[in-house]
Amino acid sequence: MKLNIKKIMCTYGIIAGIAYAIAGVMEIMGMWYRDIFGGIALLIISSVYLSALGYMDKEKDKALAFVIVGAILSSIFGILYILILFANWLESLIGEAYNFNLRAEIVLFVAVLPLLYMIKREVLDKESQIFQ
Repeated sequence: MKLNIKKIMCTYGIIAGIAYAIAGVMEIMGMWYRDIFGGIALLIISSVYLSALGYMDKEKDKALAFVIVGAILSSIFGILYILILFANWLESLIGEAYNFNLRAEIVLFVAVLPLLYMIKREVLDKESQIFQ
C-alpha cells in the first residue's frame, strides 16, 4: 500500500488550520493571552490552511499550495515570537523583570515543523531535481 504524501500533507495542514483557528479565538477572547492582533493573525493563517479543503478532492496541487503558504506564514510568525521571547530574555539580563511568555504561535510552529520537513523533502527537493 503506497501512501499518497500530498494527501497526508493536506490533511496535516487542515489539522493545523483547525488548531490555529482555536488558538486565534482563544487569543481574541483572552483565554490564552489578550492579544487581538495576534489572534487575527492566527485566524488568517487558519483560513489559508483551511482553504485547502475546497481543492482536496480534485486538485491536490492547489490544495498543497495553500498548505505550503500556510506553513510559510506559520514559520514567519513562529520565528517572530521566538525572537520576541529571546529579546525578553536579553532584556532580563540588563535588570528588567523576565516575562516568560510561551505563546500559542511558538507551540503551533513547533507542531508544524514536521509539515515543513515534508514540504522540503517532497516539493523542494523534487523541483531542484527537475532543473538539473
